[in-house]
Amino acid sequence: MFKKAFDCMGITQQQYIMKFALPLLFMGIFFPLAMFLLVPDLVSGIFMYVLLLVPVLFIGLIIFYPITVMENKKSQIDLNMHYFITHMGVLATSNMARKEVIHQLSTHRAYAYLATETGKIYSLMNDWNFSLAQACRFISKRTPSDIFADFLDRLAHSSEAGEPFDQFVWTEQKVVMNDFDTMYRKSLTEIQMTKEIFVAMMTALIFLTSMSLIMPIITGMDPVSLMAGSIAAFLGTEAILVNVMKSKAPRDKIWHTLRIETEADRVIRMSFPVSIISIAILSVIMFFIGEALPVTFKIAIALTPIAITGYYARKEEELIKRKDDNFSAFVRALGSTAGARGGIIRDSLRNLTYHDFGPLTPDIKDLYKRLVTRINKYMSWNYFAAGAGSNLIERFGNIFAEGIDKGGKPEVIGEIIGDNFMHIISLRKLRYTLATSLVGEVYGLTGGIAFTMFLTLAIVKMLIGIFEGSEIPSGMTSILSLGNMIDINFLAFLLMVMMVGHSLMSALLIRSVDGGSYFNSYIHFVGMVWLSAVSAEISFAAMSTML
Repeated sequence: MFKKAFDCMGITQQQYIMKFALPLLFMGIFFPLAMFLLVPDLVSGIFMYVLLLVPVLFIGLIIFYPITVMENKKSQIDLNMHYFITHMGVLATSNMARKEVIHQLSTHRAYAYLATETGKIYSLMNDWNFSLAQACRFISKRTPSDIFADFLDRLAHSSEAGEPFDQFVWTEQKVVMNDFDTMYRKSLTEIQMTKEIFVAMMTALIFLTSMSLIMPIITGMDPVSLMAGSIAAFLGTEAILVNVMKSKAPRDKIWHTLRIETEADRVIRMSFPVSIISIAILSVIMFFIGEALPVTFKIAIALTPIAITGYYARKEEELIKRKDDNFSAFVRALGSTAGARGGIIRDSLRNLTYHDFGPLTPDIKDLYKRLVTRINKYMSWNYFAAGAGSNLIERFGNIFAEGIDKGGKPEVIGEIIGDNFMHIISLRKLRYTLATSLVGEVYGLTGGIAFTMFLTLAIVKMLIGIFEGSEIPSGMTSILSLGNMIDINFLAFLLMVMMVGHSLMSALLIRSVDGGSYFNSYIHFVGMVWLSAVSAEISFAAMSTML
């Protein structure tokens, strides 16, 4: 394992020890020793144990850093493998030599470390006169990805057996896509398990925060300090769980990554400062209206304008999903039409502009207009992807354009891209279903937390009112004096701050699961803040009715 890690880092074991491990080890030992010798008076109590842990932490860093690098490289390969095999299959239809196909794939930065590994294969073949089979087996023993290693072994065997390259790559489409399917479904299963842990932990933290409201009455502790500590523990634990779930989610982006600003991008970008300014104005207004509204509604009203940006982002994201659903039909039709016309894309595309491909139709017409100018076909496809707003259309559209440019067979290219595209879309729909179920659970959990917390606060207020003016036996905490210490309005403000933090974490959690834009999370954020405010006032009203 460490040998593969050092290969990923591009250094030998001896170089790692001399240039990285030994300097870190020296620092880890020298710093605590210097503290013991120079300022021995400060080295006492818990600080002494912290200093003793420093060498252990540095040793752990030395050991785990190569593994972390290797896992990161492995992730880059696995996440791009399905695009890679699609691209290889498309280029194989152009009758390019295998060596040239390898070289072409190694030049694409979008494949990250997978392009680097492919470049190593080409370098072995071009500079060291390795055969394709030898180069593939050499890299397969050193690559951190098991999926890529298995693919290289199959490629090496196919090359030695004399199997036609296009036939091998056609078969590999199904093999690699099945591997991607398994990996994607595994991630969704892990999200489901983590979601259950998240709900269980939030339920336990509700009890902790409720106790922090009641304990001051029983023990006489400072209610503000106890409440602040409970809120910090609640939000800190929730942040950790959100990050864990984010790490489990498939890294499959919905939005394009091109540096091309479309009209939708401009609207979202311009709406954000408008939302922030509106929040600032409403916050000032809410501050000066006094007791006319409860603090829960004041906070909810002040934060509502951020939903403007969320609305535009959500609207565009739903449009992107609809365009993704139509792209497979479009690329199949374009490939088959171009194949019948001898590979002439522009004429084929002109005919397709009269067909209805749903919300993708205006983008197809714009693509045709750009291709007719004959200025830059690749940029034309990039603008098409940017207009569609889709990361999938960006990746597969570029693959289609390159395959046609290299002389590939349009009908075969259209079929390969269409099949793999629909496979990914079907997996995404499973992810969207999981995210939708999570939305219901998170909203229900938010309402339950808010109702429980503010109901507990209402009970505390009731107890203070009941015992106020009563004689308390000596030796017991005076609830009368404690009632003067507890500011119910300030505790309500702290609880609402906790609910705002929880709403933000939950909204980010939903975005992490469904893979959409974080701007879209503002809709759910505002929705949960309002749900918290309404639940809080219902709890107060319910307690008042009981009294």
